[in-house]
Amino acid sequence: MNEIRILCYNIHGGYDRHGNRDLYRLNNLLDQYKIDIGVFQEMETRHHRGGTVDDVRILAGADRPYHLEGPTLLHDNGWYGNLIVSNAPFIATQIYDLDTRRMFEPRGAIEATIDTAALGPVRILGTHLSLPPWERLSEVKNLLKLAEKAEETTPCPLLLMGDMNEWIWNAKLLRHLDKLMQPVPAAKTFPAHFPLLRLDRVWADAQGLEINAQVIRDDITCYLSDHLPILITLTKPSAS
Repeated sequence: MNEIRILCYNIHGGYDRHGNRDLYRLNNLLDQYKIDIGVFQEMETRHHRGGTVDDVRILAGADRPYHLEGPTLLHDNGWYGNLIVSNAPFIATQIYDLDTRRMFEPRGAIEATIDTAALGPVRILGTHLSLPPWERLSEVKNLLKLAEKAEETTPCPLLLMGDMNEWIWNAKLLRHLDKLMQPVPAAKTFPAHFPLLRLDRVWADAQGLEINAQVIRDDITCYLSDHLPILITLTKPSAS
């Protein structure tokens, strides 16, 4: 089947709602839903926060050997930030500094053009935006400007996803992105045990492909993080 499966997930440093940390459970989730590409926010490998140097490998598993790390904080031989893992190789990668003010947590984004077996090259942009609204709008404008400069000469599907930290349905940030790309609707994701806010979102520029996004809410994901994950399927329709 001409389809790829992507998981977008703020994993809360790998900690569940009870404060337990087990990245093997996250890897099991990837395997259960046959995920080709994982796009994660709040990946944690810093020792003083409970992380280890093996965490990316544990999370990705043997079936997703290609990793793009996007640190926003570095400390203690480890890092915290964004991560993309894939079962297909990267053609090109970019790590973006979104120029957040120093008084707030640094924010960034990562981009990977991935040579998928099912659909060919696909560009994935993953990010985690700031809490202050004026910062979020500035960050996403910077991100899209930088991504446009880095665009490959050969057009390919583009997906933007992540924790946007935007809960107002008609916010300027969302209206700006909706004009530029196709929003891919999905349910509310935060807090995981009783979702009230649609913080995690997906947009696409992928003509000719069918795109679907659904929030995974079950007995496991309600406790695995403070956010629920979004499963995105990207499908090439069969020729009639």
